[in-house]
Amino acid sequence: MVDYVRSLALAQRLITANGRTVAVQKLSSTPADVNKPWEGTTLPTVATTVSPKAVFVPHTGAGDLGKYLVDEELLKRCDQVVLIAYDGTNDLGTFTQVQDGGSTWKIVWVRELKPGDLTILYAIGVSR
Repeated sequence: MVDYVRSLALAQRLITANGRTVAVQKLSSTPADVNKPWEGTTLPTVATTVSPKAVFVPHTGAGDLGKYLVDEELLKRCDQVVLIAYDGTNDLGTFTQVQDGGSTWKIVWVRELKPGDLTILYAIGVSR
């Protein structure tokens, strides 16, 4: 039987040792004028930011990441895949962009490696 708690600890340890700190951000969807929500926001504002360690993985196809982790059609829509170990708190599936140094990456899709009830890793497809 696989010990998923050990798998989470291993993912956290490897990404912390080999990754770099990024800012994963959730943009606010609150309209500038609540009485006219159809006008949208004036400028996107950051509602939430978390700063995990991440590893960027360039890809060329589904074989790079394992054919069962990510669909090849999803890979066509992104430039890179970001791997982030679960921190025990934040659901990264609800975030919208990744700041890496001076680069802003739009989150295109998020896949969660979650055997049973324990989230271990997020694979996040990003594009510029």
